[in-house]
Amino acid sequence: MKPISLFPSVSVLLLLFAAPLSFAEEGEALAQTCVACHGVNGVSGAAIWPNLAGQKREYLLKEITAFRDGVRKEPTMQAFVKSLSDAQIAALASYYSNMEKPGKPIADEVNQAGMNVRANCLSCHGVHGYTVNGLWPNLAGQKAQYLLKQLQAFQQGTRQSPIMNVIANELNEQQMKDVAEYYSQQAY
Repeated sequence: MKPISLFPSVSVLLLLFAAPLSFAEEGEALAQTCVACHGVNGVSGAAIWPNLAGQKREYLLKEITAFRDGVRKEPTMQAFVKSLSDAQIAALASYYSNMEKPGKPIADEVNQAGMNVRANCLSCHGVHGYTVNGLWPNLAGQKAQYLLKQLQAFQQGTRQSPIMNVIANELNEQQMKDVAEYYSQQAY
C-alpha cells in the first residue's frame, strides 16, 4: 500500500481558503505574461507589436478571443491566450483599456501624405486616430511598423475584416506606409 501524501490536500485547502482575486487584480496578474511584448505600462518597446494601454475594451476583447479561437492567426499570441477563459479575456481587456496612456506628444512635423491618405480612415478611426465605436481600434500613437504590417495583412487577406480588406486593397504600398506613419505621430 502506497503512503498518502498530504501535500496535494494542503494545496487544495489553501486554494479553497485563499481570497479570490478581484476582476482588476486578475487582469493585472494575467498581464504579467504580456509584458515582454506589450511592456509593463502597456506600451510596446518593439515596432512590430501594438501598444495596448488605453485601447478600446471591446476591441481587445474581440481580438484576444479571435487569437484564442484561431480566427486571427499569430502563433505567438495564440500560444499565450489559447487556454484563457472568456472571463480571463474580459479581465485582461479591462486591465489594458483602463491603463493610462503615456501622453506621447504629436510629432513636430506630421507625414502630410499620410494625413491625406487618412481620409479613407476618418469615418471609423477619427481625425486623430480615436474611434467612437468600441469594436474599432484607436490608431493614435501606435507603432508605424505594426500598423503597416496590419494593413498589409488586410490587403493580402491573411487578416479578415469586410471593411478593412476593401480599404487596404485601395492603397498602394507607399500610401500604407504614409498613413501608418501619420497615425503613429498622433498624440497617444
